[in-house]
Amino acid sequence: MHSVGITWSTGRPLLFITFSCQLMIDILGITLPIFALSLSASPFEIGLLATSRALVYSLFTFVMGYVSDRVDRRQLLVYSMLIDGVASVLLYFSRTAFDLIVLGFFQGLAMAIFWPTMEALIVSDQDSGITKSLRNFNVSWGMGVIVGPLIGGGLITLFGVKSPFLVVLAIAVMNEILVLRYAPRRSTRHEIIELPSLDRPPIKLVSTTVLVGALGTIFLAFFPAFGVQRGISAFEIGVMLFFFGITRALLFFRMPSINVGLQTSVALASLGLFLVYIGDRVTMYLGTIVSAAATTLLFAYSLEKFLRGEEATRGRRAGIFEGSAGIGAILGSFFAGLIAQSSLSYAFLAASLIGLAFLAAIRIEKFALQTPSKGIGA
Repeated sequence: MHSVGITWSTGRPLLFITFSCQLMIDILGITLPIFALSLSASPFEIGLLATSRALVYSLFTFVMGYVSDRVDRRQLLVYSMLIDGVASVLLYFSRTAFDLIVLGFFQGLAMAIFWPTMEALIVSDQDSGITKSLRNFNVSWGMGVIVGPLIGGGLITLFGVKSPFLVVLAIAVMNEILVLRYAPRRSTRHEIIELPSLDRPPIKLVSTTVLVGALGTIFLAFFPAFGVQRGISAFEIGVMLFFFGITRALLFFRMPSINVGLQTSVALASLGLFLVYIGDRVTMYLGTIVSAAATTLLFAYSLEKFLRGEEATRGRRAGIFEGSAGIGAILGSFFAGLIAQSSLSYAFLAASLIGLAFLAAIRIEKFALQTPSKGIGA
């Protein structure tokens, strides 16, 4: 078995598939909480929408990252798009919040197959280094974050809360065709290859990725429903999330020239989520932008550190990255859902406090390392 590197001619369609897959995710991201609210879902059930998706995602990304190092990655992408298409049809006919929660498991599976596989393919670009490849990858899905909420909010406003599911179905079918046409094959010759050993990622890197998953999921899971409760239209929520997306895309594009430390990024994330918690229109816009900037810096920091190393284990490392983010998404959405039973705004307050606690842990660790240990005779 041997891997097939990609070139810019095949890389561009893969970047477009990355964009359109994220587009689906963000259309559903704004649609599902609002649809659940229309089905009289409780705040805890809205949190479970993200939890169910993240549970399967975090478990299967570890497995799928390993599998993508050993099998045809194009075949995995085909399965991912097929699951997305079927799930969108079933979402259209859902009648209860429980239906949405169950279907979240299938959405999580599709995402778990897609992201580690695509990340491993993208950084195999023979015409670019890993930094440039990841910049192109991050900008591509970042553009989906920009456009998806606007499309979702506009469709809900114009055609009803179920209409986005049909658009997601159409995108999944288009992606399936593009994958079959452009994704490179990996030839297999039935021999068993012993993969190189994988060094254990540093605890600090894993915990940072867990934090990214928790904060990002809490924001995206509760923001649409929180906005509706504050009397903001679905379209304006889409506009706010448009600013979230465009901030991410611009930062991803400029990432090689940005030098912001880990502690500053975490502090900004905590500030942004606190601004959303305040709940005024102005602070919600500001909080959205600040949160987007901070989580983007944290995401790029973690992803590049995970994917540096041997190509043969890149899928596994991508799986560990995505799985760690998924664990954060599970913990964040579940506990924020419990806290939000009293008020949806408390979800953002809890997320802000999580960021502060992580920042305090970093400071304590740094202080402990700088403090010289005392010997027996001291």
